[in-house]
Amino acid sequence: MQMLNYIYCAAFAIIMLTGAYMVSQYRGLVRMSEGRPNMADLAARIRSGSKVFTKAMYRRILVVVAILSIIIFFALERWAGLAFLVASALTSVGVIVGMRVATYANVRSAATALHSFENGEPEEVRDSKTVTVTAKASQICGLIVDTAGILNLILVLFLSFYFEGMDCVRPRESLVIPLVVRLTASSLGWSIVAMFCRVAGGIFTKTGDMAADIVGKIKWHFHEDDPRNPAVLADFVGDNVNDIDGNQADLGESFVATPVTAIVTAITMFSTMLNSNLMFAAIAYPLILVLGGLVSSLIGLFYSSHAKNCKSPKTQINISMYIAAGGAMLTSLIAAYCLFGRGGEIPEDFKLGWASLFVATLCGIAAGVIVGLIAQHFTDLESKWAKRVAEAAKEGSALCASMSQAAGWISCFAEVGVVVTFSCVAAAIAGPYGRSVMALGMLSFVAQPIAADAFGPISDNAGGIAESCKLPPEVRRTTDKNDAFGNSSAAVGKGFAIGSAAAVVASQISTYVMAYGGSGLNVVDNSVMFGAFLGGGLIAAFCGLLAKYTIMAADEMAAECIKILQDVKERVERGELSEDFIPDPNPCIHIATVNAMKKMVTPVVITVLATVSVGFIFGPETLGGMLFGVALVGLILAIYFSNAGGLADNAKKRYEAGLMKGYEEGTIGYNEAHDATVVGDTIGDWMKDVVAVSIDIFMKIMGTLAMMLAPLFANYQILSL
Repeated sequence: MQMLNYIYCAAFAIIMLTGAYMVSQYRGLVRMSEGRPNMADLAARIRSGSKVFTKAMYRRILVVVAILSIIIFFALERWAGLAFLVASALTSVGVIVGMRVATYANVRSAATALHSFENGEPEEVRDSKTVTVTAKASQICGLIVDTAGILNLILVLFLSFYFEGMDCVRPRESLVIPLVVRLTASSLGWSIVAMFCRVAGGIFTKTGDMAADIVGKIKWHFHEDDPRNPAVLADFVGDNVNDIDGNQADLGESFVATPVTAIVTAITMFSTMLNSNLMFAAIAYPLILVLGGLVSSLIGLFYSSHAKNCKSPKTQINISMYIAAGGAMLTSLIAAYCLFGRGGEIPEDFKLGWASLFVATLCGIAAGVIVGLIAQHFTDLESKWAKRVAEAAKEGSALCASMSQAAGWISCFAEVGVVVTFSCVAAAIAGPYGRSVMALGMLSFVAQPIAADAFGPISDNAGGIAESCKLPPEVRRTTDKNDAFGNSSAAVGKGFAIGSAAAVVASQISTYVMAYGGSGLNVVDNSVMFGAFLGGGLIAAFCGLLAKYTIMAADEMAAECIKILQDVKERVERGELSEDFIPDPNPCIHIATVNAMKKMVTPVVITVLATVSVGFIFGPETLGGMLFGVALVGLILAIYFSNAGGLADNAKKRYEAGLMKGYEEGTIGYNEAHDATVVGDTIGDWMKDVVAVSIDIFMKIMGTLAMMLAPLFANYQILSL
């Protein structure tokens, strides 16, 4: 117990230090110039649109969170209801702050490139300065979520042990363990908010993005982000409400779920032992690891935002990731030795003694880095796959889209193989607790992948501002370099989230089985097999439902855009308007907002009801099989959708960046080949930014609910298969 008190003090000190650093970085950012007046005006409109959408979304989130917290308060445990509420609030604060920073950074990134160009500085210097500004903003997005997640975890543990002592880890009459319910409720709070942010933000942004491409690029052949396209402003706003807000919530809830799963596993395995030292050591380890990960991320992100004369965002951010990963590895080594070495107790399933935990954590860190590199290999602007997809576009949209999807499927084997192999190695070395620690290792330095993820949409917005405000093409070329890397870094972030989700769910299944008193899941058992197939079918239907929502909304906005542009064209021909007239974008923003608000609750309801109903109706074995089916099919689909979509986007950018010899803009055949990549990118939009990013949240909500309610499912089963 005393050991945990030292960790609490260290945690609060590190959180305060990180907070002070973020405040100083934010103040430095807002003092930068916004460039020309029209740039500042457009940035203000993007900021305003993001705020309006966010307020509308959180009004609905507040209602659902309040209802669920009341249910948890009365049906399970009162402090669990409060933990759920606080976790939801911390999630919201983290993502709202991150989005605010991004909406200030976009215009300053463009202004930095503009000022550098006007001062006659070389392109390498201009690139380096712009990368640094974008990195300064994106690091805040990562650090705020990391600190909020750690604060959430520390508060639940500190208050539970302070007021109840060991009673909080002893089962009550209802068979639930109070601390387990509180921890899983807090994780569920993050997951519920993340699902809303992902679904609502994803539908909004892809409605704007897909409609803007279909109408602006294919039908009217506008340039990217031409302000005459009424869907463009909705696309700008969507970059923030999904690619910043949604990404932060997504990776943040993945991060919170990993230490929660490790601690719940420790309590489930060790709380019944007469000697509690082993349990406290197993609780302390993930806390020390995430604190070390935060410190190492802070060092790495400081480097990426202060590096001089580094014109490559890929190099700058990858070095930052290696620094963060190295710090997490060192923390793991020290923590494992101090807690389980030096004559301390070691569980029987730790095959390598105290070093078992270090190796298990190393497996997670290695899996995270390798999955990220695989995602980069398949999606990077200069990768052979991007070149192949771009070449296929010369023969039409069918081959272009098919090639990107083929690459997405091929990438599944590599990433699935990495995650599964390292997860099994960790479990073989350190048992169920080792499996949960492996998942934690992947996201122990979560601030870094979130920052890398945020780099892309900030750069994308900066490029949009440059185009819409008619800045010199050299400025857009600089922002496009950052945006192209942003697509790859986004794929890396999604890879971390998806890979860790699979590892977490695998650990959650093991802990779930122990929680309801089972000895394992027999896949040939009728109830388990039924649940597995049911879970696979459910995740497929979930993906189709999200795709349907997004495509229908995009179709509605595209029709509205065509109507608006046709009216403008007729008025221009009559001499009533100039050719540069910019139509009102508000009808498009209204369409995206209404559709997002209508559909955001349904996926959450489906996830919660499916888990609870299967558990209570068919029992814990069937639900365990369902979790297995969801994890297996969900992992494959999420990787496929993410990598195929990211690749299609960068194949399009190869044409727009003038990298296709003989097919530069203005040459014969450019429009047809570019149109083909736009079609492929439009198909990929809903795949990577709506469906892929929602699957991992779906999986973890089910796993978290299963762990929370496992004893109840075992005692209140209605049917038996």
